[in-house]
Order: sequence, then C-alpha cells, then structure tokens
Amino acid sequence: MTVALGSVAVPATSDAAIVAVGPRLDAPATVSTLEGLGYKGVDTAVPPSPGAPRGVVHTSHFGADTAIWNTTVAGDSGAMPKAGQADRIRLEGCAVRAPGGPAPLTQIHFQTLHRQGGGVKVALTSQAFEIPVCGEGGASGATVSTYSPINLCVRKGDFVGFNDEGGFVEPYYRSGVPYQVLRYAHGSTLDSFLRGGGTNNGAFFDPSETTAMDGFASRANAQLMLQVELGTGPDARYVCPGGHKDAPRALPSLRVSRQTDGINRARVVAVAIYCRPVTGCHGSARLTLPATGRAATVGHSVFSLPGNKTSHLPIKVSPEVLRLIRKHHGVNSQIEIQMGRKTIKQRVTIKIL
Repeated sequence: MTVALGSVAVPATSDAAIVAVGPRLDAPATVSTLEGLGYKGVDTAVPPSPGAPRGVVHTSHFGADTAIWNTTVAGDSGAMPKAGQADRIRLEGCAVRAPGGPAPLTQIHFQTLHRQGGGVKVALTSQAFEIPVCGEGGASGATVSTYSPINLCVRKGDFVGFNDEGGFVEPYYRSGVPYQVLRYAHGSTLDSFLRGGGTNNGAFFDPSETTAMDGFASRANAQLMLQVELGTGPDARYVCPGGHKDAPRALPSLRVSRQTDGINRARVVAVAIYCRPVTGCHGSARLTLPATGRAATVGHSVFSLPGNKTSHLPIKVSPEVLRLIRKHHGVNSQIEIQMGRKTIKQRVTIKIL
C-alpha cells in the first residue's frame, strides 16, 4: 500500500511492504542528459559552417559512462527510506536520435549507490535493459517504461540511479547519446558522475572530483524521472536486507529419524541424532513407552553433541523396558529431545540385536 505526498510516494503505514520512491511521473521528461547535467563543457573554435554559424562548437561533456541519481525530490530526500529490494523501476523518457545520425545506444542499467564519506559508492549494477528511442513506436518524453532488475538490493539511505554507457559517435553524439529522462523541478536536485569505465561496481563518486567535462556534478531544480517500487519484508527477496521472499526452508538444527536400535546387556540404547550447527547441540533427551500406556520416563540423558555430524546418544533404560523387549521381541518407544525452547519427538524401536 502506498500513498503520494508531494512529489514523493511514501508508505501509508509503517508496515507497508511496497514503497514507491521518486518523483511522480505525471508530467513528461523534457530535458536530456545533453543539457540537463551540471557540467560546464568546452567550446571549440571551428570554421564557420551551417552547423556552427559562429565558428564555435560546444561540447557539453564527454560521451562516456554516466551515473545519475536524485538526491532530493520536491524538497524531500531521494534516498531509500527502508532496506529491501528495488522490485520494479519506472523510467520516463527515451533516447534521442541525432538528426542524420546512426541509431543511438539504447542499452542502460540501474544502480544501487551507497553513501560513503561525502560521496557515494556503486554497490550493485542491474542487468542490461533497453530504453525506447524518441519518435519510434510512439515513444516520447511521456513514455513510462517499467523494468524489473534481478536482486537489486538496497540499504536504508541508499540511492537508486540511472546508468548509461555514453554512446559516443563522432560527430553525432560528441557528448554521448542524449537520454531525455530529466525534468526541471523546483526543490529537486540530481547528482551525476561521468567517467569512461568509471561507473562500475565498486567505483567511488567523489564530489571533490570535478572537471568541465566529467567527474562529479550536481544540478539544482532538476530531477531524474525515475521511480522505484521498493519491496520490503515479504516483498523483498531473502538475499536483500530484511527480505523474506523466496527464502529457502530453514533446515532443523537437530534431526532424529525413525530408527531401530539394539539394547545391550547394560540396558543402554544408542540413538542416532544428527546435529547441524558447527557450534554443536546441547540439551536433554528422555524415552517413554506411549504404545504401552507408560508415559513415564524410562530413560534419560543430557547431551552435548559435536556439530555437522551424526552421533549416537547412549541412554540407559529401566529394567522394565528390557523385560518388555524380551516378552514382545521388541518395543516401540518415543524419544523426546529438548533443546532450548524446541522439542523434537520421534519413534525409536528397541530390540535385542
């Protein structure tokens, strides 16, 4: 359950499993990464031409790998309010084809960005996705595409960002492919980091590392049109912080199978018990004869078993058990094991072997 507040969707209750984080996508993306990021760029003198009537070509930034994320949206934090999983990501916009140029690069990714010091570190990068091309198949700045990353886990306070691979092609995409996925919005701020091969997992985006063409940049009153459906608890996979979805069945710490065990002349029965934890298993065990109506304990033992192996726990039984075994050629007993707050019961057939 989610509810919208301002331009950011937040949980309606403290136990909501799905939280929508990011700007509303009810207005189109009107700004591209060509002009919407905060890089100064460079002007290059060239012979006057129809494409450069003043004899100057402006390059906004390098056409290299770029990461973009919202730090604030309409005055609220753009960070994830809880730990969990980015179940689905909705991105508004499209890739802009250069006039007369080749098809733009449409492969994109999404990333989890951890805060570290004054900057952020790339923790996870999603599988590759495709963004539509503006003007093709009806795609425009108002087109909302939905993506489902695999195990894109987040911690509370992380950012989820957009990542592209530049797409530089001379002379059509000197600043990389313009991805029209931004919008000017009062009270919002987006950050970006641009570096060839510098946005992979483990990369650190240092705010002090700034140049006219790459590194870190921040743009006030602008936002990335990206909204995250954050799954928490039962809606986040178990591999993510706090997630329970698809969790494998927990294996028991201690296992006792149905078995037939022999009794020796000292009236000792050795019951096979498997202890899973490497730290071992500690508790107590007792034997009863429920099939004969004797619920009283006929054998008792405390144990401290080594972990990750099957041990045979010796339990000395009362003379009555031996008499019943001889009379009936065996007897069905029940072992009851107490380990902490957990009780395990199992049938154990005792015979003279």
